[in-house]
Amino acid sequence: MKLHFWLLLTLVACSSTPEKKKSIPPEKVTNEAFKKDKALNSKDVPDFYNGKIQAINPALQDETIDRFAAPELASMEQTTDPLLSIAINCLQGDFNQGFSIASKNFDKYQKVAVYWNLIGNCHLNQGSHRKALLFYNKALEVSANYVPALNNIGVLYFRQGQEQKALIAFERASSHAKFAKTPRYNLAKLYLRFGLAESALPLFQGLLSSAPQDVDLLNAVASAYFLMSDYQRAQENFSRIPKEQWENPEIGLNLAMTLKKLGRNDEAKEVFSSVAKPKNGELKRYHAVIAAQLGEKS
Repeated sequence: MKLHFWLLLTLVACSSTPEKKKSIPPEKVTNEAFKKDKALNSKDVPDFYNGKIQAINPALQDETIDRFAAPELASMEQTTDPLLSIAINCLQGDFNQGFSIASKNFDKYQKVAVYWNLIGNCHLNQGSHRKALLFYNKALEVSANYVPALNNIGVLYFRQGQEQKALIAFERASSHAKFAKTPRYNLAKLYLRFGLAESALPLFQGLLSSAPQDVDLLNAVASAYFLMSDYQRAQENFSRIPKEQWENPEIGLNLAMTLKKLGRNDEAKEVFSSVAKPKNGELKRYHAVIAAQLGEKS
């Protein structure tokens, strides 16, 4: 089951410290060369996205651009906001550019927690977990109990396979920001992974109430009902997902199985036939299991 994190981004190995300024010939040095950007404080910089672009799955879009699809990200590329630019470049895989922008804006944002958190995200998806943790802790040093950093430490632990530590981190993040959606979403996803569907369901439902068309949340609520063996309610929530999304194996396979459980075998086979063959090993095995149960070819 795939997890979405607050500004979780992917980068290539690059310096995590500000770049040194290129040397200037002595005869060309002016007073301008000694000027630095005024350092902002965290309270002066919003750490949420409030643009006009609507994500396909909008529930968390004000807290993470990880919810935006590639075309949506491309439409943001001309942004003049350095922090958003760091996030976009890193998410698109242009890691050197992301770090370069971060370096050039060090003087301005060195006292801003979101700046350090973004750099941590870059290292996290680069696989540099030690560096990521250093920058998350730097964000917490700048702003104690900074929720995005607490949340992303949970993501880091999850990626390392330390799920119990991840759970504690998400719970801590949620406790410090009752209205923050992303830690609740991650916490609910982890509950599902542990088979605690009854604990996950109310968290997903609360998020869904503010974004009733969010496909990920509809799928999550339906999956929770499925794990609780409430197949009728699972089917009702799956049916709210646009049919063109059913080809996604993470949606279509569970829907087919739900219909099978309800005795609607012909519908189950029809849905199964529309599912794209998964490339992921775990999903491929699940695809084969459901094919066998439906008497279909995998």
